[in-house]
Amino acid sequence: MRRNWQKKLDSASSSASAHTGDTKRRWCADVVALLSVAVLLGGCSDEAPPASKQATTAQESAAPRTGSGEAEQTRATVDLQHPSEYLRVTNFPGTLADAELSRWRDETPEIEDIRIPSSADSSEQPALFYDSESDKKKPLLMVLHSWSTDYLQNIDIPLGQFAVANDWVFMHPDFRGQNDGRPESTASELAISDMQDALEYARDNADLDESRLYLLGYSGGAMNALHLASRHPEVFAGVAAWVPVYDLPSWHQWNKARGEKYADEIEQACGGEPSEGSEALSECRKRSPSAHVPDVAGKMRVLIAHGIGDTTVPPEQALRAFNDLANEDDRIDQEQIDRLMQEREVPDALGRRSTHDDDELAHFAEADAEVLLHLKSGPAELVLFNGEHDMLYRPGLEWLSRQRR
Repeated sequence: MRRNWQKKLDSASSSASAHTGDTKRRWCADVVALLSVAVLLGGCSDEAPPASKQATTAQESAAPRTGSGEAEQTRATVDLQHPSEYLRVTNFPGTLADAELSRWRDETPEIEDIRIPSSADSSEQPALFYDSESDKKKPLLMVLHSWSTDYLQNIDIPLGQFAVANDWVFMHPDFRGQNDGRPESTASELAISDMQDALEYARDNADLDESRLYLLGYSGGAMNALHLASRHPEVFAGVAAWVPVYDLPSWHQWNKARGEKYADEIEQACGGEPSEGSEALSECRKRSPSAHVPDVAGKMRVLIAHGIGDTTVPPEQALRAFNDLANEDDRIDQEQIDRLMQEREVPDALGRRSTHDDDELAHFAEADAEVLLHLKSGPAELVLFNGEHDMLYRPGLEWLSRQRR
């Protein structure tokens, strides 16, 4: 099936290229003729072109220049539907960890509860899946649940509704459920294998636009999104990682000092307290995106967004992730990171590097989440916003929709 799709793509591409060439030649001939007449008449109008022509010209000027085999970002305007009234996960009814199939069936009846055979063992892993089976190639929105819940996480319902409304394929896998201390959870090889299986299931069972495969995660889901994307940087056009857990050993220390349950869950999953020189520390590092992401710096298009007031996953985790993806000259000094963590404000020197006054970051203001810092380095972007441990639905979806591979 995959090979047949590729043949269709190649055929369509060849046909489109031929047609485009003929059209351009005819257009150029017409333009030369018109210009010749204008010169002979000596006419030159001061009037602006019609509004429709202006809009077309603006869109053409903003169109991306794509390169073979390179991830490119398109600036073309895409009209997206956002059917959910909720703007951020912390405003969605219930707790962040609530997970109810009945709620999904009530609010997204089109989405199926399926089982995917595991390629790593004999189990069948649950997932939520949607494909309209419409006669066109569609983007994929693959969403990964957060730390303390599973594939039925209620706060992701608006993401499923978005996929249905915009005719995107939707995949929401379980990958061994919540990170509750079981060794098979918490970014284990089994969990990562399950995510890969879910991706392949979507590719085999839906007619996907392979240039528009998107990955999104929040908190522990962002941790796993960075894991999966770091293993397949050539696959995903864009990754949106909200308040990510990036380095398990340092996050363990953060939670241990505060008496949070996450420290115990990390120890159970990794086989003990990750103290210096221990096997548990080695295991925790292996399960951390920080061990894999630096290897794909410059190859992975990612938006990392973090609330500056987050005390569940400190923004230092996002800053470290950005530094590992950024060019050396674009990295954030440790002194500035320390100051930001202490004062929970963007240092002046760092703030002067921000591009958020020049770039449009759609829908942050709508969710009452002021953008405080926006940095770019190659295909990596960092946004710090005025907020805590939160994900804003619309900004991430809008950003993903503009990405192309």
